[in-house]
Amino acid sequence: MKKTLNLIPLVVSASALLSACATPPYSGVGGMTAYDIKPEVYVHHYDKGFTGVDAMGWDPALQQAWSRLGAAKTCNVAYEREAMIQKLVAQFGHEPFVHGMNGIDFHAMQSRKVVGFCTEARVTALRAAMASMADGRSAPSAGAK
Repeated sequence: MKKTLNLIPLVVSASALLSACATPPYSGVGGMTAYDIKPEVYVHHYDKGFTGVDAMGWDPALQQAWSRLGAAKTCNVAYEREAMIQKLVAQFGHEPFVHGMNGIDFHAMQSRKVVGFCTEARVTALRAAMASMADGRSAPSAGAK
């Protein structure tokens, strides 16, 4: 008599284990402190603001400006980087390197990880934000999707 192996209980058990390991929805707090920031966490804060612990000790308005400048870099929206960095230095202090590397380039790296980040609406909003910021006004506070 030939014995057969019943795989159904094994498949059901493995499936149950995998579903138990599914990532819970993002709570909206603390995700920016992770070593590997998840794309959904970045988009959440890009859209809703970098505040509290997720501002990482920086002024939330500065994080907002950096995020828009980084997104512009990701989405190929032109702006005068050095002139914009000088405006940030004048408004928030810190060395130009801090604004370039810790700010703009960090945010560009995060937005590049988000599949479909550069939507038509977001690019339109970024163009408006770059014009606003070039005129010395603050970066818009809400992110277009």
